[in-house]
Amino acid sequence: MKKRKKRRHFHTRAYQHQPSSGPRKIEMEPEELAVYVRRAEQEVLPIMKEMKLSAGAAQFLLAQYTQVLVTGDERVTLESAMAIGNAVVALWQTGYYTPSPEYPYTLEETLEEIQEGPKARRDYADAFQPFTPVEKVPPSGMGQVAGGIVKHPETKLWQIWMIVDGPCVSFGAYQDPTAAHRGLEALVHASRRGGSLTKGLELSQRLLTEGDGEPKDLPFDMIVYLIEHRHLYDIQL
Repeated sequence: MKKRKKRRHFHTRAYQHQPSSGPRKIEMEPEELAVYVRRAEQEVLPIMKEMKLSAGAAQFLLAQYTQVLVTGDERVTLESAMAIGNAVVALWQTGYYTPSPEYPYTLEETLEEIQEGPKARRDYADAFQPFTPVEKVPPSGMGQVAGGIVKHPETKLWQIWMIVDGPCVSFGAYQDPTAAHRGLEALVHASRRGGSLTKGLELSQRLLTEGDGEPKDLPFDMIVYLIEHRHLYDIQL
């Protein structure tokens, strides 16, 4: 007797472009979500082969592309990536989604690796620098974010990055890492001193215009590294 599929609803989150809005939950039937996963698979297969991704990294990339197709938003948060990743695995386990013959890994191989979390293929410790303030402004107890500066491998510029409650956002790109550190420090101290949202947006725009170039999205493997080592870049506000 054929095993009956267990029906369930799947949830994913889309973040609005307005700074003041929160995540928007999207509810889908498993058959609907499986259609997006199959479309995403066709897009990621060439990338997986070119980058020689492991089973866990391949599944993480597949989940990211699925999230973008579902929401139409290219900004993927750690929270949303984990949620859609779990949903994709659940679809696979229950039979709603079966990878094409070209997909290089089995469900068993994928499950074994994702239990340990995705692993970056390279060590990018030299590219990331944590928050190292010159002026000592005590935290105000507003919460915790992750942030620092990172040298982009293509532009060779040092970008200010921060994860507040959503995707990784870049605020400027500089040739001199000292200038990038100053910009990051200005952002953190403005938050600690209780600056308004308007002032924060004005400061962010100024950092973008004062930089030496436009910040660019980080390569996938660097994002995986950042997820692994995010705790090293925690900042108390």
